[in-house]
Amino acid sequence: MDKILITGGSGRVGSDLTKFFSKDNKVYATFRKNNSITKNLRNKNIFWIKHDIKNSLTKRIQPNIIIHCAGVHPSSKNNNYKDYISSNIIGLSKIIDFAKKNKIKKIFHLSSIDVYGNIQKSVLNESSAYIEPSIFGCTKLFMERMISFEKIDYLNIRLPGVVGYQVNDYRGPWLCKIVNKLLKNKKIEIFNGNKSFNNILDTYEIYKFINYLKKKTLKRETVNLSACKPINLKKLIFNIKKELNSNSKILIKKNKSKYFIISNKKLINLYNYKLSTTSEIIRRYIRSFKI
Repeated sequence: MDKILITGGSGRVGSDLTKFFSKDNKVYATFRKNNSITKNLRNKNIFWIKHDIKNSLTKRIQPNIIIHCAGVHPSSKNNNYKDYISSNIIGLSKIIDFAKKNKIKKIFHLSSIDVYGNIQKSVLNESSAYIEPSIFGCTKLFMERMISFEKIDYLNIRLPGVVGYQVNDYRGPWLCKIVNKLLKNKKIEIFNGNKSFNNILDTYEIYKFINYLKKKTLKRETVNLSACKPINLKKLIFNIKKELNSNSKILIKKNKSKYFIISNKKLINLYNYKLSTTSEIIRRYIRSFKI
């Protein structure tokens, strides 16, 4: 049984990782403010720690692994540039200090494809250019570089839109907005309907991937993590509509210029990991609305 520190344990991604990993590991999950997750997600292997990420973590827990989820993102309530600096950059520096003091073996940093900014290529890979990323993307890129300078096994995992199972925010990612409209039988407009789509991930896939790597040597690398086997976008939406028995009207609009799929080749070559397909991830997510 490993001891795992998960920062941001009450958020969309962190809460699900806390739940999934606590089945077979001791999980120390940090949170800044109490919410329904910290009150209701309880079992003998979960230890909640009230902690503001921008401060030093002084708890004597000595985990084997850190999964760093905490930080400010575009949908955070407070997300001006000072918040990004204090939570993302200073926050990570405090976690790195904690890792050094406690001789942590591995750090998994959940980054974002927002580091690429204005994506111009139809296939996004790790060598794609960084073109005018947002302040969020800039801080995530800086955080990746910060970790790379440390003498510790790490993996920066660049994520696309992520859907969760305990925390659902219908403002995003894109699939959450679509499902919300379908559940309410609202009209939906689809752009790039004839293009392929894999710009999605669920928290269970993140758990599966990190759990797969827990006992392996990390390559001190940065990888994209997304669904494999892209699916036609129009087909995808109509399949979801059918599964949810929705009466929404689907309007196919002219293509927009911005379009891309995400390449997982680097990740597969490095770790020989079998990714879930786009269809499998969508089915898992939609199933949660039918229970």
